[in-house]
Parts: sequence; C-alpha cells; structure tokens
Amino acid sequence: MFFRSTVLLALFAAAPVLVATAHADIRNDIARCAGISDDGARLQCFDNAAAAMQAERNAAASRAAEALKREFRFDRGALTGPLSLRVNVSGNLVLSRDTAAGREVEETARRIGKALGDIDGWSLSIVVHGGKVALSRGNPYSGGELLAQSRAGMARSGLPEDRYTVALGPDAEPELWDDGRVRNANEHIDIEIVGLGETPTR
Repeated sequence: MFFRSTVLLALFAAAPVLVATAHADIRNDIARCAGISDDGARLQCFDNAAAAMQAERNAAASRAAEALKREFRFDRGALTGPLSLRVNVSGNLVLSRDTAAGREVEETARRIGKALGDIDGWSLSIVVHGGKVALSRGNPYSGGELLAQSRAGMARSGLPEDRYTVALGPDAEPELWDDGRVRNANEHIDIEIVGLGETPTR
C-alpha cells in the first residue's frame, strides 16, 4: 500500500502541466492526500484525485473537439479525428511554392488557437509527409521542404515553442486513379492536438 501511494505521489509531482491545468480543488486534494498517515486511506485519496483529474482532462478534450468541429466546419476533409487535422499542400503551386505550405500551417495553427482559446493544457504535434513519387508534370514537396516551411509557419503563428513539435514523417503514398495512374503525390501535414484527455467514442 505504501509503495503504491508513493508511486502515485511521484506521478503527480512529475506531471506539472497536468497539475497546473487542473482545477484548484484537485491540487488541494493532492496536498491533502499526501498528509494522510493511513496507507489505505492515502491510496484511496490519490485514486480519487487521479480520477477527478482525468475526468477534467476528458471534459476539456470534449470541449476542444466541439470547438474544432465548429471552426473547421466548412473545410472539407480538414478534420481527420476529434482532435486531429490534415493540411493538404501541393508543390505544384509554382509561384508560391517556397511559402505556400508554411502559410497554410501558420493559418491552421492560428485558427486552432482561436477555437481553443479558453481551454488550457493543449499543444500541437505536427508531422509532415512529402511526396513519395515524382509526377510526369509537377514537382511535389519533399519532406525536407515541408519540414522547413512548417517550422517557419509555426514560428510565425504566435504559439510558444514549448507548445508544439514539428517532425518529419514517412513520405506519403500517392493517390491513384481507378486505372492505377497517379492522381496526385498526396503530400500533406498532419496536426494533432495533444495534452488533453480522451474524447468519447461514437
């Protein structure tokens, strides 16, 4: 009993972001739990506090999902999950190729921030996927190009650096026509809202 309660206390101490974004009553509960001398009562107290914290995070995730749904309701195919989006880009935009993807990422991040403005504790995980195949016409974005543009776009978005990560993912599989010909290179950028709880499954 003593070991389990000690581990729970260590977990709370190692998660300052979660504790900081939880309701003040939950922080008070954690402090109260640490002062309970009886091992069984202390463990139960920590279990209750952890359940309350998780419930609050889940509620925040549900609010975030609804806010994103409203913000991106007119963007066909933008939402790929309750807390995830996809930004489709094309390197064939010759005139603005060097900046187009970065501006898309910047605008999407700003819209996410606007939608989730009253919700605390979230951050963005961004993974870029360059084109895997070269078309007979056009020049798809490479993963390296998308990585650089996404980093530049996020730097302009106003979101602090510790609130997002940008990573290089595997090259995207192309979209094909019914006869097997390549329709487009399918380069894209996946953005996921992380740091909240779970959303209800439908």
